[in-house]
Amino acid sequence: MGINGPMYIDDNYQNMINGRILPWVQDTEESNIWYDWDVTLRDLFILDRNGNFVTKINLTVYNPDPNTPCTTNYDALYDLLISIRER
Repeated sequence: MGINGPMYIDDNYQNMINGRILPWVQDTEESNIWYDWDVTLRDLFILDRNGNFVTKINLTVYNPDPNTPCTTNYDALYDLLISIRER
């Protein structure tokens, strides 16, 4: 699920959600989930099946796109997700 930061509430995020199946929600100054979780733009939080935090990866720094020279990042992220699923 994606959580839009409260500072981006007025930005056009249609390109983030068009054609996607994952839910996209809006954080607010009152809820301030981004602050509570210490979020940086493009952070991917990985939780286990019980909702417990496992790790956080920034997708800007750690680009997982398999169509770029970062193929090893894609493979490492894939392996991490599979290993967490099997716990």
